[in-house]
Amino acid sequence: MKYLVANWKAQMTLPLITAWVKDFKRRIEKNEQIKIIICPPFPFTIYVKEQLKDTPGVAIGSQSLSVMAQGRYTGEVTAEALCDIVTYSIIGHSERRSYIKETEAMIKTQIDRARENSIKQILCVRNAQDQRYPKVDMVAYEPVEAIGTGINARVTDILYMKKKLSLPSDTLFLYGGSVDDTNISEYLGTNEIDGFLVGTASLSAEKFCAMARKISE
Repeated sequence: MKYLVANWKAQMTLPLITAWVKDFKRRIEKNEQIKIIICPPFPFTIYVKEQLKDTPGVAIGSQSLSVMAQGRYTGEVTAEALCDIVTYSIIGHSERRSYIKETEAMIKTQIDRARENSIKQILCVRNAQDQRYPKVDMVAYEPVEAIGTGINARVTDILYMKKKLSLPSDTLFLYGGSVDDTNISEYLGTNEIDGFLVGTASLSAEKFCAMARKISE
């Protein structure tokens, strides 16, 4: 099983998402060897889930979740609120670490909140110095210099980082960082990359589905 995760970040509006979903449903091909995870901005999560509920192999994720438990925390989106909507959550993305100043303590709490509410975790790490946590479902290696720059990492560098991370055998290893339909084939020749966390290329249903087809080949 390979995993293809779409992280739309804060780049999509309702009209754009409506068009994306229509195009995606027209293009996507059923394949039991791929799990597609769509992570919309919070306001559109239920809409996307409803629109894709009959599309085989598609799951919904969140781009983050609150460190807070359910309670009087204005503006927070808690794991308790998400657990009936999403199956996965991205945690510790470098943009959250940089712009929102998420600390390792906050990331650990988010992992705990997700686990307590049966949400599978996609932990993002930038390098071998970032903390890894036991029993995390997925670790996505996203070198900062490759995120949104169009400069994707070399396969040898990715596999070297995987070795340095020393992940448990049951933790899935994903790569993210300027991966798209033109370079994904570079990574598919190895059995050591379990999937991809896709940013910019996921904004185009055409490119995203092209990536899914290449995984299927």
